[in-house]
Amino acid sequence: MKLTVDGQTMAETFAVRPDPRLATTAADYAKQLDLALKIRDQLTETHNAIIQIRDVKRQVDDLVKRVGVQSKPIADAGTALNKKLTEVEEALYQTKNQSSQDPLNFPIRLNNKLAALLGVVSRSETPPNEQSFAVYDELSAQINAQLQKLSQIMKTDLPAFNQLAKDQNIPAIVVKPPTIGDRSPMP
Repeated sequence: MKLTVDGQTMAETFAVRPDPRLATTAADYAKQLDLALKIRDQLTETHNAIIQIRDVKRQVDDLVKRVGVQSKPIADAGTALNKKLTEVEEALYQTKNQSSQDPLNFPIRLNNKLAALLGVVSRSETPPNEQSFAVYDELSAQINAQLQKLSQIMKTDLPAFNQLAKDQNIPAIVVKPPTIGDRSPMP
């Protein structure tokens, strides 16, 4: 390791070793890392979905405002589409948190539960226990069910909405793919 302070550089080699009081093996640490990476990847996918939902909802709202009362079918279709998207978003993320007290008033959602599990798994000096794997499997299944709903909305409802807009010569909604750095659903 190299340290530079006030223009002076000092170097020292050292080895990072596990706590000798514990019997944790390299394989145990590998299990911990593997589960932590799975959780991280599921969280990233969840947050990217939330970002995508919010982008589409914003575009739908903008389009509906643009057409105003001129096109009741588009306004109704936009409201229905946003309702479906909101149901998925609210299953994945607590949208009502505005102040520091709100987490006490509104239940946490799937992304927060999964993030809490990541904290439990990564803070331990032992391999993940069976309960950690079970919780991951359960939360992952619930999240994947919501992501499937979202996928179905994007494959059927959104194209139908866009076709309705196109039939009335109104520009459609465009879904942007998530970028690599997108990890947080916060605006």
